[in-house]
Amino acid sequence: MTTTVPKLLKEAHRLRKHLRELLSEIDLGPRVMKAQQQTLESEIAIHKEAHDIIGRLKLKIREEELSLKTVNAQVAKYEKQLNDAGSPKEYDGKQSEIRQAKEKVTVIEEVLLQAMEDLERSTAALPGADKQLQDAHKVFEEYKAEAKERLDRMQEDQALSQTELGGIDAQLPPDVKQIYDRLITRHGPDGLAGIANRTCKQCRTSITEQQKITIVGGKFVCCPNCGRGLYVAD
Repeated sequence: MTTTVPKLLKEAHRLRKHLRELLSEIDLGPRVMKAQQQTLESEIAIHKEAHDIIGRLKLKIREEELSLKTVNAQVAKYEKQLNDAGSPKEYDGKQSEIRQAKEKVTVIEEVLLQAMEDLERSTAALPGADKQLQDAHKVFEEYKAEAKERLDRMQEDQALSQTELGGIDAQLPPDVKQIYDRLITRHGPDGLAGIANRTCKQCRTSITEQQKITIVGGKFVCCPNCGRGLYVAD
C-alpha cells in the first residue's frame, strides 16, 4: 500500500525536527567541552598556586633567617662597641642603636614565626590539593570519554536519519516535492505542521472541515494562513 502524502509529511517533519535537535546538541558539544576544560584549568591553577605558596614561604623564611642573622650580628657588634665607648654621649648612642636593632630582631622573629606557621599549614593542606586535582583530571577524562561516545551515537543517528529522510523525500510526488522544498528552504523543519481538531499547530488557525477531509484522504494541503504543509497529528 502506497503511503499517502500527509503521512510522508508527518514522518518527514519528525525526522527533520529530530535532525535539528541532533545538530543543536552536536554543535553544543565543543562549548560544553570548553567549559569542562576551563574548570580543569582552574583546578590546575589552584593546585599550582598551592605549591607556589609553599615555595614563596620557604624563600621568605630563608630571607628572614638571613635578616635575623645579620641584625643579631649588628647587635653583637654594637654591644662590643658599647664596652669601648669613650664618652657618655657615645655610650648612649650605642645603647639606642642596640635597642633599635633588638626591636628589629623582635619584628623579624614574629614575621619568621608567622611564615613558619603558614608553611606548616600550607604543607599540611597539600595532600588535599593534590587529591582535588587528581579528582578534577578524573572527572574531565570521564566526561571526555562520555562526550566522545555520545557524539559517536549522535553522528550515527544523524547519518541514519538523513538516509531515512532521503527515502521519505524521494516518495513525494514531483508537484508536491517542489512546494515541499520551498517550504523547507524557507522555514526548515517548521515548514510542515500537524493539525489537531482542525487547528494548525504552527499558527493556531482553524482549517475547514473539507480541508481536513482532504488531508485525511491523503491529499496535499497547505495551511491557508501560514502556508505550512499539513498532516494529521496524533
